[in-house]
Amino acid sequence: MKRLRATVVLLQLGLYSSPALTADLCNMTQIDTHRDDQHTKIYASTHKVRSLYYAADMAVNTDGTPRSYHPDDPTAKKGLAFNNIANAINRLYDAKGVRITCGDDPKDRHGACYETFITSFEDARDSNYNPSGHAVIKTRDIIPWRHDAALGRVIPCLNTIKPFAGYFISQTSISVDPAKDACDQGRYLDSLTYRAVVLPLKVDWRAGGIKTDDGDLVIVRDVESGRIAFAINGDRGPPEGIGEGTIALTSYLSGIKVAGTETYDEIKKLHRGRVQYITFPADDIRPKTGGKFTQDDIDREGAKLFKDWGGEERLNVCAKLD
Repeated sequence: MKRLRATVVLLQLGLYSSPALTADLCNMTQIDTHRDDQHTKIYASTHKVRSLYYAADMAVNTDGTPRSYHPDDPTAKKGLAFNNIANAINRLYDAKGVRITCGDDPKDRHGACYETFITSFEDARDSNYNPSGHAVIKTRDIIPWRHDAALGRVIPCLNTIKPFAGYFISQTSISVDPAKDACDQGRYLDSLTYRAVVLPLKVDWRAGGIKTDDGDLVIVRDVESGRIAFAINGDRGPPEGIGEGTIALTSYLSGIKVAGTETYDEIKKLHRGRVQYITFPADDIRPKTGGKFTQDDIDREGAKLFKDWGGEERLNVCAKLD
């Protein structure tokens, strides 16, 4: 017993990090190893509050902000768009209908492959998205499409409201106002306004039998800055990916204020190197607020959950799992 107590003291002081003892004190059990490049370990617990835990980097997800993609700035080098259009394309076909791919993860699109995505998009755009004899792009769940009666075919939705008229509508998997049309930017969670993370597609992460999904509250802590933020699962990303946050979230964690007029390169610099994620599968923000919600709602409910979960004291112990 004396030896166990001594070990616990050493662990709390950061002088001992036995994985088995850490997992026991953190009350987390490994349930999965994700298929990302880092083979991120996913942990779950029903202690105090149903929760999931993992640690990864945090790339910047611009989806949901009206400045995300612009048809006249496909490379995001003109200062119009926050993101390049290759990141919005999940399927691409050449003029003969042959699929073009460098892998399903947008991060694999670089060099000649990236250039092919850009030039193919420009061909589709310049033909007004005529699938006959031109490249065909698919942007499922990233940019919505609508049927154009005059053209007799579907085309991507464009914003018609100033100051973002002409930008593509940028989707998120969660809706902040489901009553609005799919081609209305106000339907989606704005990356500049809400602190949210991206949940990989096709994962089945559960705590106490409850699977995490859109809207679940999330607590994140930036390892470098030490900042803690309250967020939600606000969007979905590639199955092989893990670790993405909105502009509002990465800006807060980094301590860098964003005006909304930044360039693509400036936005990318908000990337965070190491972040701890605690997700609460049984705590969707929407039922707690009657459907619609604000960042203030997320902050209030997140703070309550974090305290009930064990706060920074427990998180400090769980950090030893990384």
